[in-house]
Amino acid sequence: MLLEVGRLVVKTAGRDAMEYGVIVEKIDDNYFLVDGNTRRKKVNKSHLEPVGQVLDIKKGTTEDVRSALDAAGIELKVKGEAREAKPQTKAVKADSKKTKKSN
Repeated sequence: MLLEVGRLVVKTAGRDAMEYGVIVEKIDDNYFLVDGNTRRKKVNKSHLEPVGQVLDIKKGTTEDVRSALDAAGIELKVKGEAREAKPQTKAVKADSKKTKKSN
């Protein structure tokens, strides 16, 4: 599938992995500017998986991209919304100096 401006993609690597984005600009043969549920940034084409949909978007602001995603029925993250928290487990460290044997 061809990567072009307006193509809906899924990030496959990095902090925004498994999030939808839209190609906003082609920087060169290997890099694209992606925006949407991802952070607006330059992304290597090997980290993008194209989806069969092309949105009618030109170079624009994040609000333009988000409104196009909303019109396409893509669920949007609320700005500043945290990802699901992973359960925190405290590492139990055996400290041999504090543990004294009873004789």
